[in-house]
Amino acid sequence: ALLLAGRREEACEHAMGCGLWADALLLSSHIDAAMWKTVMARYAAEVSVAGSPLATLYSLFAGSGPGVLAPPSGATESPLAARWAENLAMMLANPTTDDTEVITQLGDSVRASSGACAAHCCYLLAETPLPLPDGALPHAEQPRLQLLGHDERQAARGFPSLHSIRGTELYAASRVSLDPDFDDAGIAPGLLLYAHVLLGAGEADAAARYAAELERRRALGGPLPDGFDARLRQLHEQLGAGGGATEGAGESYPAAGEGQLADGGGYPAAADGYSEGAAALAEPLAHAAQEGYAQEGYPQEGYPQEGYPQE
Repeated sequence: ALLLAGRREEACEHAMGCGLWADALLLSSHIDAAMWKTVMARYAAEVSVAGSPLATLYSLFAGSGPGVLAPPSGATESPLAARWAENLAMMLANPTTDDTEVITQLGDSVRASSGACAAHCCYLLAETPLPLPDGALPHAEQPRLQLLGHDERQAARGFPSLHSIRGTELYAASRVSLDPDFDDAGIAPGLLLYAHVLLGAGEADAAARYAAELERRRALGGPLPDGFDARLRQLHEQLGAGGGATEGAGESYPAAGEGQLADGGGYPAAADGYSEGAAALAEPLAHAAQEGYAQEGYPQEGYPQEGYPQE
């Protein structure tokens, strides 16, 4: 009767009230986009369990965007957090408008419950940039992604692992090869720490290649953390003492002892972080070299983007 009278919207509301979802969806598709999204959102809430991948997909089809992450009334955690991997897989298999922002915020949501690695999976798949940390900001306001697998937002931060530095370097290289404007300034402190570790493990040639890459970044005039020049000068001096001086080593640097890294402004936070961190990480690296694995994980041929350490 409602359709005979030409009252499509009322007919659509009646169909939803009676659970006639096929009719409601068909009618809404002939009304307007807003009505279709309304029907789709109600359908998702009615027939799917909150937080399930299917409910997430239907809600995104309905145009919910980041609103799909909103916790239910009285709850503090997003319903997607408990099944974040399944929801992430569903979103990747079915791209929708604004899904990159949804994936990024999903990473924010799972950080507390599932840890930094879970959050970093989301950030990596959302192609999150690697900006330089700002030492003036508290830990909670630092960039989402700095080193893969390393949680810089924890109050008691340890030194990053070699896997974290190398993994982040590979991620940055792959993104820069696809998008030359990708912001990877935040990897510089990690590369500098890794160069010190390589030198401490006896890999002077590899350390020299990293020093050359860091000089390239310095020459470009992009953002660098406080104390970066002093630490890079120290690296050149140590390389020079061992006969491995690199290009740019004779340029002007701050006087020794100046420009210590500020807490929160790079890796690691300790005042003498690079030398301390290098000493802590060099021993297992040297052990790996003795076991015959020195070339695994070190700068090799095949980097896709000019500007990263190469043979």
